[in-house]
Amino acid sequence: MWNNLIGQQKIIEKIKSVYKSGKVSHAYLFEGIEGTGKDAAAIEFAKLLNCRNVKNGDEACDICDSCKKIASFRSEYFKIIFALPAGKSEETDSDPIEKLTAADFDLYMEQLKLKSENPYHSINIPNANNIRINSIRDLVSKVYLSAPAGYKKIFLISGADKMRMEAANALLKILEEPPKNSVIILTTSKANSLPQTILGRCQHIHFEPLDEKQIMAKLTSTGYTGKQTELASKLGLGSYTRAVRLIEMGINEIRDNALQYLLSVLRDNFADTVLISRNITAKNDREKTRYFLFVLNIWLRDLLLVRNLKETARNKITNFDLLERLMKLNYNYPDADIFGIIMELEEAEKLIGQNVQLSLILVNLSFKLKKLFK
Repeated sequence: MWNNLIGQQKIIEKIKSVYKSGKVSHAYLFEGIEGTGKDAAAIEFAKLLNCRNVKNGDEACDICDSCKKIASFRSEYFKIIFALPAGKSEETDSDPIEKLTAADFDLYMEQLKLKSENPYHSINIPNANNIRINSIRDLVSKVYLSAPAGYKKIFLISGADKMRMEAANALLKILEEPPKNSVIILTTSKANSLPQTILGRCQHIHFEPLDEKQIMAKLTSTGYTGKQTELASKLGLGSYTRAVRLIEMGINEIRDNALQYLLSVLRDNFADTVLISRNITAKNDREKTRYFLFVLNIWLRDLLLVRNLKETARNKITNFDLLERLMKLNYNYPDADIFGIIMELEEAEKLIGQNVQLSLILVNLSFKLKKLFK
């Protein structure tokens, strides 16, 4: 039901309007930052389009067989596609799921279960960097199959920006000649990474960042409590998924590590910098490293706001509980190139997705930050 979504009332009304009009497009692009409910909305839309007992004229019942199967990803008329690791001896027309190793298949099933229980869950499978061409070919083979009257075949491509050009071109052929009674929904937080040819063939629906209070309310209703909940709702910057992951990783520890790392750089304490870098990147944890840089990035953006003496800007500071430390840092380093530092943090984040040693990324970053601060 629509109450499965956090906020996004404008999106809900738009989807309802499309459904009532009977003019459902063959392809949609749900875009916006991660954790704003794009996949969740796509799943609700799919349920509504195939619900056998629509309520109030625009709401899936959640109890008919079709709704239950879609929600659990067991429907023959609804398929979710996302990035997968390379399979064993894949052939041109092989099923990408069947070709997964036993360990990867178990992870795949585990992630599907977590996603069915929580549509805001961010699917995470090691070494799954791209949406495989065979996943799109499998979509092509199924999209033209007939469906009973009153049903639509719906395909959700989650994280569509992870398609390489070969996969995108295979999808483009379907978007150019869409079959009847099928809907393809692409979700992405990086719409600019998709080819213009695909962007131009989809109806765009933009998801705004969530309100801090909405995130706080959802976290509380889910069972999260304490000051970490309030901090996560702020550091999430409009993303419920991000807020949850920060809590699960230990939000206070990540923030403390980020500040200690920065302090070691400013004090020119290379030994501490290396130690913190190794602790953050232990077990080659790319997600934790990415969140570490994200929290560090927020700190620098707050520092920009501190430089703006207007009270309106101060009220937007995310780390408001550490305002005194921010002001002290600004006082000690008035000429720091904050924009340059933020750019270096973003460049470091890009390297995480490449085959670069994680601790080396943070150590090299420290040398660059040292120059930009002084």
